[in-house]
Amino acid sequence: MQDNMNYPRPQLRREQYTTLNGYWDYAFSINKEIDDYDGKILVPFPPESQKSGVERILLPGNYLHYRCTFHLTKHSHQRLLLHFEAVDEYCEVFINDHLVGSHHGGYLPFSFDITNDIAEGENEIKVVVEDDTDYGNHARGKQRLHHEGMYYTPVSGIWQTVWYEWVDEQYIKDVVFRPDLQKQGIHIEVSTIGELEDVEVIIHQPDSKDSTTYHIPVCQQAFITLEDIQLWAPDHPVLYDVELIYGHDHVESYFGMRTFSQVEIKGHHYMALNGKPIFHFGLLDQGYYHETLMTPPNDEAIIKDLKFVKSLGFNTIRKHVKIENSRYYYYCDQLGILVMQDMVNGGERYDDHFVTLEPNLFPSLQSKRDDHNYALMKRPDSNNRTEYYREVKETIAHLKHIVSIDTWVAFNEGWGQFDSKEVTNYIKKLDPERFVDSASGWFDRGAGDFLSIHNYFRPLHLKSSQRIIMLSEFGGMNYQINNHFYGKKNYGYKRLSSRKDFMIAYRKLMIRDIMKNIPHGLAGCIYTQLSDIEDEANGLITYDRQVVKCDEEIMRGIAQRIYGLFEREVEHE
Repeated sequence: MQDNMNYPRPQLRREQYTTLNGYWDYAFSINKEIDDYDGKILVPFPPESQKSGVERILLPGNYLHYRCTFHLTKHSHQRLLLHFEAVDEYCEVFINDHLVGSHHGGYLPFSFDITNDIAEGENEIKVVVEDDTDYGNHARGKQRLHHEGMYYTPVSGIWQTVWYEWVDEQYIKDVVFRPDLQKQGIHIEVSTIGELEDVEVIIHQPDSKDSTTYHIPVCQQAFITLEDIQLWAPDHPVLYDVELIYGHDHVESYFGMRTFSQVEIKGHHYMALNGKPIFHFGLLDQGYYHETLMTPPNDEAIIKDLKFVKSLGFNTIRKHVKIENSRYYYYCDQLGILVMQDMVNGGERYDDHFVTLEPNLFPSLQSKRDDHNYALMKRPDSNNRTEYYREVKETIAHLKHIVSIDTWVAFNEGWGQFDSKEVTNYIKKLDPERFVDSASGWFDRGAGDFLSIHNYFRPLHLKSSQRIIMLSEFGGMNYQINNHFYGKKNYGYKRLSSRKDFMIAYRKLMIRDIMKNIPHGLAGCIYTQLSDIEDEANGLITYDRQVVKCDEEIMRGIAQRIYGLFEREVEHE
């Protein structure tokens, strides 16, 4: 049992839960059935990682087997829910040798009600996993079997927390909050399993012992007016704690009062938070760690990264082609960091000349690519395109409650891009209250809220646009620290040999591409990147998080200068 402050699902916390993280039996095989297990693996770290104790890649067509036992005392009139936060890529789950379900997709959580399959006392879980990585066409992010450069060691199997909880037969399944600043209140919809018709809602006033109790109907949207509203923003990340009571089920949740909108000032278009233009000054965050790959070592590692981002003066993270565990986003909400969330890319193996070299050498060709040409864009499989839509829907449903996410990024640099106008419209229908970056980097079809630019090799010159102009990737300057480099071959752009040289180059880049373009409508920028990763030595901190490669005080000063220039530019005449 653990304290619910570390509950894997912060938006819906109960008093008790049990994690199954720890040592499981594991085996690799070429057949679905095995005679015995190979050894022990430390869950939830993927077998490819050092921390797992295995350090072996699951090959396409092969199988990865897990087994663990746990002891239960049955609870009458309660259900037992088994949760997997993420398993890459396809898995089947067995309880006491009975198949309870399967799941396809390596980045999203899923659950099974296993009440009818458990026994009093000793119980056994088996999980059988398959993963094609980049030899299939499913969502895979930056994983590649033969990894180098900007692609990384693949991750397979269980790579996020496994846990279970007892719930009453009538219980709360989900809650969605939608702030409404115009009406000065919050829309709440509570989904339940059961026959009770209403739920008790207790909203706690931030930084106060005061609370107010309401009763609202279940499974339909209700509106609650709030007094003395405190707004959420990066410099004031206020969250409201909430209790929800449905029969005997008691859960805790939270929300933030904020709204996102687009404003036009002096002919330029900007993102606005709570009605005020805000410059998105951020870092690209891939979410990889030296010993644990895509799995954060612990909560402290997440918090350390995010506090580092804030300490340098940044207010935004672009979460790059990866979905983190729920606690990561909870800390973004708590610390006040805006998140631009990428959808995870898939499709067949990409032609790097087509999606990387040609767009950089011949930028005028970018908008001329037709993303309805499915073969050219590496999405020829109609079932795979349908799968992408499903995963978009599930991603938004999973993360819609996150206060800090203000942008969905549909496609990155043409990686499996298709029908971007149609996809953008689909996302907008699912979530009309956030921004959509339709095509980050290139192959822009004129859809979405952004003219989204990637620029690493030449001075930035902006053209006028009726959309928000976002420099969604730039920088990537390479500064390798000896004894803290863990790649095979140093990969990156402009190479620098000292912190002093790095800071001089960084300042010049910020003046040339950011400060000089703010008067021309630049609304935000995302520097590449937070940390080094394997071959990439272009982070502001090393892959092992041991060495900060920049001068933090100078970084903060540059950030404040950028915010000041932007604020003066967007002042109303």
